[in-house]
Amino acid sequence: MIKTVNLSKQFSGIYAFKNVNFHLKKGEIHGIVGANGSGKSTFLNVLFQDKNIYKTGGYEGKIIFDGKEIDINTTKEAIELGMGKVYQEFALVNNLDIASNIKINSNNFLGVKDKNTKKDFLYIDKEKNEKEAREVLKEMGIDIDVNMSIKNLNVSLKQFIEIAREVSNRNLKVLFLDEPTASLNKEDTEMFMKIIKSLKDKGISIIFISHRLDEVVELCDEVTIFRDGEVVANYQKKDFDVEKIAIDMIGKKVNKTVNKDRQTNLKSENILELKNISVLGKNNGISNVDMEIKKGEILGITSLAGHGHTDISYAVMGIYKTSGEIIYKGENITNTKTDKIIENGIIMVPDERKERGLLLESDVTDNIIFTSCYSKGKFLKYPKLKGLSILDKKAIKSTVKESIKEYNIKCSSSSQKVRELSGGNQQKICIARSVITEPQVLFVSEPTRGIDIFSKEIILDTLVKINKQKNTTIVMASSEIEELKRICDRVIVMYEGKIFDILSPEEDDEVYSLAISGKRRKKYE
Repeated sequence: MIKTVNLSKQFSGIYAFKNVNFHLKKGEIHGIVGANGSGKSTFLNVLFQDKNIYKTGGYEGKIIFDGKEIDINTTKEAIELGMGKVYQEFALVNNLDIASNIKINSNNFLGVKDKNTKKDFLYIDKEKNEKEAREVLKEMGIDIDVNMSIKNLNVSLKQFIEIAREVSNRNLKVLFLDEPTASLNKEDTEMFMKIIKSLKDKGISIIFISHRLDEVVELCDEVTIFRDGEVVANYQKKDFDVEKIAIDMIGKKVNKTVNKDRQTNLKSENILELKNISVLGKNNGISNVDMEIKKGEILGITSLAGHGHTDISYAVMGIYKTSGEIIYKGENITNTKTDKIIENGIIMVPDERKERGLLLESDVTDNIIFTSCYSKGKFLKYPKLKGLSILDKKAIKSTVKESIKEYNIKCSSSSQKVRELSGGNQQKICIARSVITEPQVLFVSEPTRGIDIFSKEIILDTLVKINKQKNTTIVMASSEIEELKRICDRVIVMYEGKIFDILSPEEDDEVYSLAISGKRRKKYE
């Protein structure tokens, strides 16, 4: 279906990938894996003709699609040829309903076309759109009201709506999937894989990018490994070996971070306390939550998508309006403005990095220092003057250089725009920005989502280090239970917006799986 010949793409003279020769067969699921910044996502953007590719000088080499060399400049043309893409970050319109999002690239119309004036007198056939949207979702095994607004859906459903949008194009021949399971829990991932296998059975060819190597090995027929913008290896199904693939990705073996100095008997005082907290004006938000967060602990919070594990940080940071009381070091800070919360020593790395965590049009330097500079008064030559002070450029340059090295941020320079970086490198910038504020309490929501296996360990190791070295309290909300068990002192499991259980990291996986589903393990005599 797709063949590339010496395909290359550069930004400002720096190659994102170079001389890639790649084959995607008909009805094949082909995995592409590699570290953050290795060129995987840019490769898909070239195939799908993302507008940024054309605006930055196009590409070098050839793309042959279904036997013919293509020369297109827009995503619209790619869709018309039979390509579809599910992005790492959602590409949905929140103020539209489900049906409108599914049919946005393949709307049905009523009305007439005037051949003389070459003008269309058309309007959207809403009834037919809704009917087809229901049919596509039914094929995927999803039963939901297609008139519901997208903004009211949990992360998992949004991901399935993205897939439904592409499948709704009945001309679909090739589907590109860029980290589609990064935000899904185990149960939803199993449902996703079933859907993708059914698309393969219909003859659709699929390129699957993921950092979850166990999923790649289970789902794919062939795997291509990118490293530093080049193809370094290719494996057929019979030769799959997770450890071998991981080493090819990074160039070395990766050691997993483990918190060896856990606090098994937490007797320290509460640094933060939630009393009967409920989120106001949000469907499926947290409700009547009581929580004690101990000074100096690493606390994990997990749940199925939409059950509240990421809501706690938004409530504490004053982003969600709440009822109840939030007590920080003995002071009531309920519904305090976010900038004041940061000043007081609490900061958050949000799960929605592009919407809440980044200045996309600014460079790497500005993104790393922004919060420290404007909320904490750091990097100013004359701190007492605050907004009137000039910046200490020497200190800024040194800190940014150190952060880029410490977090392995792949960028052409500290002046590169953050929008141009891979999702994983954007995430590392969010972590770096938060850590240099020297918080007393650090909330991190889904910190390893869409991150390669090497970078995951860098982030987890950083969290453990600042906890031990600076006594920073860490609250990590994540659907990655294996990671929570490796670094947390204890893990809170939420179900339907309430605390269901508080578990030791030593508990086995079965206990965790049952708890996130709202069930307890049966006790046998």
